[in-house]
Amino acid sequence: MRTLSFLLLGILLGLVSGCKSRKPPFDKEAESTKQTTKTNTTSPTTATPVTPPVQNLKRNAVARTGTGTKLGELYKALDLYANDNNGNFPPAYTKSAQGTPLLSWRVLLLPYIEQQNLFNKFNQSEPWDGPTNKPLLSFMPKMYLSSGNYDVNTAFKTTFLAPLAKGTAFSPMGATSKNAITDGLSNTILVVDVDDEFATEWTRPVDLNVNAQNPVVGLTNSNPAGFMALFCDGSRKVVPTRPLPNVWAMFTISGGEQVNP
Repeated sequence: MRTLSFLLLGILLGLVSGCKSRKPPFDKEAESTKQTTKTNTTSPTTATPVTPPVQNLKRNAVARTGTGTKLGELYKALDLYANDNNGNFPPAYTKSAQGTPLLSWRVLLLPYIEQQNLFNKFNQSEPWDGPTNKPLLSFMPKMYLSSGNYDVNTAFKTTFLAPLAKGTAFSPMGATSKNAITDGLSNTILVVDVDDEFATEWTRPVDLNVNAQNPVVGLTNSNPAGFMALFCDGSRKVVPTRPLPNVWAMFTISGGEQVNP
């Protein structure tokens, strides 16, 4: 009886030992998942490193949102004005009987940008900052709202100015005819997008005074490489600020200088 008991106990111990040593069936899918999980948690990532944002110089004239579109709309108004005025672009400013500047050419364009009612509110015999005209600053058309600078915008200033000098499309001598632009419409600049520091109230008879010695004054802080310009044929281009003679050649209407595209 005792021998039989020992025999049964041995058999039971053998069965238990066999169960512990036996390996479970190999599961390829589970093993693959296990390996993948392990690889993903231990391998270094290869994601593109985060690059700090580019710090623009106050305002990037090249990437300026809407500048080209607004200059295009501005040309349409200038062209319509010329068609109604014997081919002449508007004068840089209107004058009093004594020759004092009163209002900017930007005011004269109001009827051509669907702002006839606003134009009618101006007193044409009064300066831009007179009692009737100064309150109208706040009605600045969106087309002239050219800067992203809060201080510029809240002062109702624009960066769309005309290069002003004797021999430019906007001359202190008076209105310029398209026929007088013998250097070619596509070679002659009509309006420029100036630095914020040179922005002016949109009704004020002030533009960008330029000269042959340093024609890029007011045009280099936004983007030292170039500035946006509207040409007399309606095209909009980024003009490199060097070489200086080339910039001046683009400003003059009949200088006969060689213009490099």
